[in-house]
Amino acid sequence: MSKAMSKVEPPSRGVRFTVGRDAGGRWIVSDRDGLVGGLFTDRASAVHFAMFESDRTPGAVCCVPEDVTLSLGPIFETPVRVPRAIDPRMKIVGRG
Repeated sequence: MSKAMSKVEPPSRGVRFTVGRDAGGRWIVSDRDGLVGGLFTDRASAVHFAMFESDRTPGAVCCVPEDVTLSLGPIFETPVRVPRAIDPRMKIVGRG
């Protein structure tokens, strides 16, 4: 095994993002930690976002059956105070 190959980390395993519909029928994406997600107009856009955010890692995105209802998680359900300055760790997603 070459030195270059020994430094390569194996891909992370397991589902990172779940794609489905919420109680209002909107398409949502939620990550396993409830920190990244969003609302989308269609399934294709939701899947595209999840695949992009997971670097297209095989098995990282799970689409749930139509009869399962999802929610975005607690971080999206509580009012959030707008910070005075954008934290460099924050990711702003959307069209402007």
